[in-house]
Parts: sequence; C-alpha cells; structure tokens
Amino acid sequence: MDVEKSKPEMFRVSDKDVVYQISKAEFYSDIEDPYARKLSLMPTDELFSKYNPGPTKPDGSPNFECHCVGHLVASPCGYAFRDLLICQKKESKTEFEEGACSSHFVDFMNCVMKTGCFGTSSSSS
Repeated sequence: MDVEKSKPEMFRVSDKDVVYQISKAEFYSDIEDPYARKLSLMPTDELFSKYNPGPTKPDGSPNFECHCVGHLVASPCGYAFRDLLICQKKESKTEFEEGACSSHFVDFMNCVMKTGCFGTSSSSS
C-alpha cells in the first residue's frame, strides 16, 4: 500500500465485506465527518449508556458494545472466539455445560496462548 497516496482505496472482498485502505496523511488528518464531530462534542454522560447488561443482552445475543466481547471479536483470536460463541448459542445450556463446545474452547485457548493476545504490556514472554 502506498502510504503517501491521497485518496482511499476500496477493495470488495465478498458480497457483503469491503476493505478500505487510507493514506498515512489521511489517517493523521482531522476527522471531518459530521456524525463523528457531533459525537466528539457530546458530554460523556450522554455518549456512554448507563445501561450495560454485560457480555450478553437480555435476549441472549452477544453485547458487542461490552468492551470484553468487542475486544475478543477484534483480537487475533477473533475467528476462534466467534466459532466458540456460535457453538455456545446453538447448543442448549445443559449440552454446553456437558462439553458440547469443548473443541471450540480448546481451539480458542490455543490461539490465546500462541498469540499472547491477552497479555499485559508489562508481561514478559
């Protein structure tokens, strides 16, 4: 990617997914989007919801606004986490507790240990 280019490039990777690449200059430039500007001017008590049910919403769906879930999905082990989450939602509570998704959990934990994606900045390798 040419970091000095002036216009973002768009690459369609599937029917529903698009990847945008921007220049270094654009990355460091001021955000001009009206919605982003509106958010930057909002008081934090209005910006952040006081209602946060944790990693699972009352209807049972994942709460991607929860930092822990959002971080897991975007982490280097995100695909393994999503596979585990899909399995968990597909199985009954009893089946899950009896180990129905154990292989998905092991795959996820192997990724975590291999990548160290949840280590702190002060942890040593």
